[in-house]
Amino acid sequence: MSRAIDALPAPTHVKPKKLIVLSAPRTGTHGLYLALKVLGFKPYHMAEVLKTGPSAVQILNDGLAAEMFHKGKPYGRAEFDKWFADYDVIIEMPFFMLHSTLKAYPDAKFLLTERNPDKWAKSFVNTIGRLTTAFHSFPMVIFKHFDSFASNMAFMGTTVQRYYTNGYELTPEGQKQLAENYKTYIAEVKRLVPPKQLKVCKLEDGFGWNEICPYLGVPIPDVPWPSLNTPEEFHEIAGPKLQRAFMKGLISTTSIIAPVIAVGFWYLRKARLSL
Repeated sequence: MSRAIDALPAPTHVKPKKLIVLSAPRTGTHGLYLALKVLGFKPYHMAEVLKTGPSAVQILNDGLAAEMFHKGKPYGRAEFDKWFADYDVIIEMPFFMLHSTLKAYPDAKFLLTERNPDKWAKSFVNTIGRLTTAFHSFPMVIFKHFDSFASNMAFMGTTVQRYYTNGYELTPEGQKQLAENYKTYIAEVKRLVPPKQLKVCKLEDGFGWNEICPYLGVPIPDVPWPSLNTPEEFHEIAGPKLQRAFMKGLISTTSIIAPVIAVGFWYLRKARLSL
């Protein structure tokens, strides 16, 4: 099985990882990503995947397929060094490949943000779930095939959704399974990571500069925390990519359908004239 990561050249320099964030999406990770940039770090987050495009999504898909479904070779330190060479913080990616991450970085400093499981499940449904549903609804169910980024994102969203809902998708039972599997993930992180290497922050108890700056050994900046972690914020980020895929699919299908219609009219006209 060929992997997109294997096409990347070996890096000449790899930034040491100052923090690895094991949090699930929808647990304040985008705000943390922006905050770490304010503090002078260079974090890798799903936002970087969106910036990079199809190749980054494919790398993520290959990694999660190996981790979750044992399809292909799991990533090790060599693969992660290729992927994250220019970054000193990793956010969200470990959620999709926890065991591979912990094996590759056994001595790292880790952070876990968590929230009420039922609220997390609801947030997942309102963001990732809605986006995945859009990819499987008309016209995106057709248009996504004309945009490699959209098709890869649809695959990722569908895979993660089915995995964490145990196949129940976005039904009430699926939302219940989301919450239960989220609790299992949190417990697994706390079981596997030594307490001295892990800081745990609960969103309901407050999460901001006072929680991360002392842990990282940096001064607290005199600026507001940069994100509210709302569903609206998620769709503002993902929306332009969805719109781009829509327009690309519309143009592509029109370029295919228009000649077919023209040939059809020509054939009908010819047939009518021959009568």
